[in-house]
Amino acid sequence: MQTSRRTKNSLGWYPGPFLIGLIDIAAEAGCDVDWFERIMSERPSGDREERVMSMAVVESLCGRIAQLNPEIRLSDVMRRQTGPQATSLVALSLGEPTLKDILTRAAGTSLLNSNLFTYRFESLPARKAYAISFLPIAPVPRWLHMCFASQFAEGLSRTTGIKDLEVEEVVVCGAGVAQRTDLDDLTDAGAAAALFTDSAPSRVVYKAKALDEVNRFANKSWRNVTNSMVNPLLSSRLKTAPWTYRSYMMILRHFDAGLSLSMEAVSNSLGADVSTLRRYLQAESTGFKHLITLFRYQQAQLMIIDGVSIEQMARSLDFKNPVSVKRLVRSKGFCGEDATALRDAGN
Repeated sequence: MQTSRRTKNSLGWYPGPFLIGLIDIAAEAGCDVDWFERIMSERPSGDREERVMSMAVVESLCGRIAQLNPEIRLSDVMRRQTGPQATSLVALSLGEPTLKDILTRAAGTSLLNSNLFTYRFESLPARKAYAISFLPIAPVPRWLHMCFASQFAEGLSRTTGIKDLEVEEVVVCGAGVAQRTDLDDLTDAGAAAALFTDSAPSRVVYKAKALDEVNRFANKSWRNVTNSMVNPLLSSRLKTAPWTYRSYMMILRHFDAGLSLSMEAVSNSLGADVSTLRRYLQAESTGFKHLITLFRYQQAQLMIIDGVSIEQMARSLDFKNPVSVKRLVRSKGFCGEDATALRDAGN
């Protein structure tokens, strides 16, 4: 990975599937979207890097849609972005042979949409389940968490045409949602409270057997075509992504591989020394301590939900001892019976 210069890109949205779908809806509502067409016609070349739009631009667009069409609900907008013909990461992954393969691929392509967050697909052997998580790298509006949950709790079924897909659990902003039918109300409530941001994780958990379902749209040629177009774009965006994003992603890779989460280990994997990485992150108004704390906070919340012991949490999150886990839980104000028991453990 190149370290000779800092990227000019910032955290924000790329002109990807999510934004393109939103622009289509905005155009139907009567919004002026000529500015987006001009952006789409631009091609990064030489010193001109790909345009990244801020979260504020996307929120402004959503507000404009609501202003021009007061009857529209955000949940309706999100439902429009599901289905075989929709612009979504799941739709782009429809060539994969099984639902598990679709989610694995979709999770690995989140950079098509934004570098404000990432997805993580994982196996939960103790629960005989699989999960896809939404992990914010910077605070994002709560409605975005709701959109993620809606897209993967309902959207996967709508896109693949498989009815009664077994969703075991939905977690939004670190808290469980009782029923999938609650998602529409939560999504719209989240839109009304757009100023509230959250860095907590969200997650959709599926029964393992449900994801073994054969995908009736599986097509090797389509898979090869989409991969040939998508993979170079993902590689290019990763190289020019902010160091904040790249550092967080490397922390995640180390975590999945059971490697050290120390700054020295992570910076070495990024091809930079500690002082260089520290300088790059400071230039982006953040630091490694903030990123590693954020990551541990997110994973600890999910581990608490999964009933992981404090000792196992300490080992997995590369803490020196279990006391550090309890200190994190106290400082972040985790809620729920399991979190309360964890805070009180050993007192």
